[in-house]
Amino acid sequence: MDLRRSRELLPEVIWRESSPSTNAELRELVAREALPHGSLLVTADQTAGRGRLDRGWVTPPGTSIAASLLVRGFGARGLGTSWLPLLAGSAIATALQPLFRAGASAGADRPGADADQPRDGADGIGRSHGAGAVDTPARSAKRVGVKWPNDVHVRDEEDAIAGRPGKKLCGILCEMLPAPPGDGPAIVVGAGINLLIPEWELPTERATSLLAAGADVGGAENLADPAGSDLADRVLAAYAAELLRLVALAADDPRAVRIRVARHSLTLGTEVRVHLPGGEIVDGRARELAEDGALVVDLPTGGTLTVSAGDVEHLR
Repeated sequence: MDLRRSRELLPEVIWRESSPSTNAELRELVAREALPHGSLLVTADQTAGRGRLDRGWVTPPGTSIAASLLVRGFGARGLGTSWLPLLAGSAIATALQPLFRAGASAGADRPGADADQPRDGADGIGRSHGAGAVDTPARSAKRVGVKWPNDVHVRDEEDAIAGRPGKKLCGILCEMLPAPPGDGPAIVVGAGINLLIPEWELPTERATSLLAAGADVGGAENLADPAGSDLADRVLAAYAAELLRLVALAADDPRAVRIRVARHSLTLGTEVRVHLPGGEIVDGRARELAEDGALVVDLPTGGTLTVSAGDVEHLR
């Protein structure tokens, strides 16, 4: 795959026709050579991918992209490393949202442009949006956002009214790499983005793809054809550009990044059921993001629960 836009943007882009795991392969490359910040390894055929909690992630070849981006130095100042999956989710949402807009052009060079959409409800840092939080008629009825902590979903108006997160377009997995003493942290940010999976080949009823969800994919049917290759390149370039921008901004203006991430959240302001690692199940209302990116949940009996790890289910 040519990936012209991505190659012009990033210091190194490595394309693989097939890879068991782009995260694992990039980790191995970094262990052998000093790849620069912003290096990207990508495939349209990941055969043994995995997500959070070691869950498998495999899709039909030529319909999705698995991309791993090397981020160096994040967390040395500003936001801590636990924020990185949320930044990546925000960047994916920025890249994909324009493809759901009325009149979106599949030939546009910047799919991430004009994608700063406010989410429904509060901004996640203790106050509510004003009238600007309501989608205007000029905006798409479908909204791309982040389900805490690391999934990107698309939902329609009916989902939003019911408090549902919609269906999953992308999963994110961040892995910290060993760093020599004195070096800043190095993190591999893995993302699996469902682009052209037909509805009948989706892995679960909770999953979707750009094609199945009705996005403008420019007539692409497979990532091997020119339209599909162009779609993948535009999505990758927009995602990588936005994530690297947020990473840089997080060091200088962490509050701005926190607001940006909260605005993309589909979880804040909704009734949730939290499945904690020890097996405990807690219901409540997701209120805000803590200083470390953890989810703060208001409990019906009073008080709050701060969730750093666990599965979050949106209640209908």
